[in-house]
Amino acid sequence: MENLNVFFDSIFNKERITHERMYTFAIDHISRMQTNNPGDIYNIQIGLTQTAADKLKSKITKQTGDTGTRIGGTSAKDGKRAAIEFYVGNQIGVARGAFGGKADPRFIETFPELMNAVYGVTDVTFDTNIAALITKAHKYVAVLGSDFEDTLTTMYAEYTTADSSHVTETTAVSTDKTTEAEAALALSDQMTDNAADIGKNNRRSTTAQALYFNVSLLEGAQTKQVKKGTPEAHTDKDICEIEYAGSKHTKIQNKGAVKLIFGMKLLNVKVGREFTVLPNETINPSFLDYFTNGDTLYVINPEDSIGMYQMDIIS
Repeated sequence: MENLNVFFDSIFNKERITHERMYTFAIDHISRMQTNNPGDIYNIQIGLTQTAADKLKSKITKQTGDTGTRIGGTSAKDGKRAAIEFYVGNQIGVARGAFGGKADPRFIETFPELMNAVYGVTDVTFDTNIAALITKAHKYVAVLGSDFEDTLTTMYAEYTTADSSHVTETTAVSTDKTTEAEAALALSDQMTDNAADIGKNNRRSTTAQALYFNVSLLEGAQTKQVKKGTPEAHTDKDICEIEYAGSKHTKIQNKGAVKLIFGMKLLNVKVGREFTVLPNETINPSFLDYFTNGDTLYVINPEDSIGMYQMDIIS
């Protein structure tokens, strides 16, 4: 018995088909219907398909622009954080001298973790530690001077502004992905309707499919990004930002001597499933295996020694 479910599905809305390829396929399909349109029988379908394709294109364009803004925002935020890290690093020595040495209780109170308070910590921990440092700078302003408190307060305000903007930009991209997916489904539904109409008008034809649909346009060339890292012991690091698509997958090779944990974030929050990869082990999870959406991949080294990995992101 034939599987009749294909006639009730949106046949072009598949994980392996990117929205860009669907759009290209749709424009070619419209041209083919215009060329092979006896008695203008496909005029309505041509208009509806063009409208749906134009809408998808506009959503793709918006997400591309907003993604660029988000990437720029990430760079701005990271730059502001790096500036604070550099400034605090330079001021620790000055403060140690002002307090009379590293054993002074006031110095220990102000810098209990030294640079470990700002290097290699999450954004949440960084925020907490810098806010606490500003409080101590104010408490001991008579010793440290007002410049330290004022400069750090100004730099921290610039960082939090950049961080807030980045969150807004990331939220915009997430919204774009949802509306783009909705537009892609609408276009797929319309082309599915077209296929049904063309099939009805060309029953038992062996050439109609090739005449109206160039399915090769739906299959793009495979691309691969290679990410390598050596995460230090007891660290939690972002690997890279990603453009999410369910059709993408990762190949992760643990080339070190300690286990590593890999996962996905959305809006800087860990989501979905984590994958533990043992030394000399290779796994191949798809993006969907991690979660239904995301914008960043991360790695955790919970062990006492440095790790080593290679991650291939394949689309």
